[in-house]
Amino acid sequence: MTGHALHLRQRSAYLLAVGVAVACAACLHVFGRGDSLPVIGALPLLPVAAAAGVAGFVLCRLLEWCGLGPTSPLRVTPAGVAGILLLGGLLALPPIAIDIAFGFPKELNLPLPGAVFFYPSIALVAEVAFHLGPLALLGLPFGRGRAPGWLIWPVVLVEPLFQLSFLSGPFLMALLVFGNVSLISAAQLWLYRRHGFLAMIGLRWAFYLFWHIAWGQARLDLLF
Repeated sequence: MTGHALHLRQRSAYLLAVGVAVACAACLHVFGRGDSLPVIGALPLLPVAAAAGVAGFVLCRLLEWCGLGPTSPLRVTPAGVAGILLLGGLLALPPIAIDIAFGFPKELNLPLPGAVFFYPSIALVAEVAFHLGPLALLGLPFGRGRAPGWLIWPVVLVEPLFQLSFLSGPFLMALLVFGNVSLISAAQLWLYRRHGFLAMIGLRWAFYLFWHIAWGQARLDLLF
């Protein structure tokens, strides 16, 4: 596959992911929500998600330019989807254990039914803010096609450090959260470099399905 065809397929996959995220934000807007949402508070989710989608498209183009774009064509297969779901479920087990052992705040997650629309949408905002933006910032100074692949590793730490800034609890709890979020971030960035944005956000969607949606509702009934 030529470089042009590879980039065209990856851009189409990106637009598909953005479409899903923006549609979910629109549904949340239509069906209503509370006065405050996790992370973004009272900000309206729909324009935030749309702005993230536009910014992410530009950032993906910049990453292609500096040599940090995906290296392989995206192939969506049943086995690949099952693998992403399995990995997302496995990565959700440590934070569930941390929640049971130490107890995250009750307001950590948005309950159903809003969670079904909120988390697929906020995932787009997270990917742009924690992965695409920092990676482009590090890669662009190297010039066209010259950015080294190892730049993904410092970017791995961006989201874990953000999470720690909002976390209150014992040191062991913070250490476990930092390790878990770092592992998820590393897996996502590897997937981005290997298969592209849809694979990266797909893992976050799978993780959110188990952690924020399934366990998020269960924890409200079991722990509070």
